[in-house]
Amino acid sequence: MKNIETNHQAAGSPNLESKGPSEEGLRINGLQQVVDLLKFADPAFRESLLKRLTQRDPQLAQHLRKIIR
Repeated sequence: MKNIETNHQAAGSPNLESKGPSEEGLRINGLQQVVDLLKFADPAFRESLLKRLTQRDPQLAQHLRKIIR
């Protein structure tokens, strides 16, 4: 399992909210996992996924297309 870096404050810290841990300090590089998935995915599924991603985030979709080709 890959290392996960967190920046959560220690328990009892005056700035710690009671709502639960914040996701701001959690850093996970999922880009490589997505690239690996797309490289091995069925071509029709890959294109369908990238087409839908283009509607939400065109720059990310373009970046992924460059990496997997």
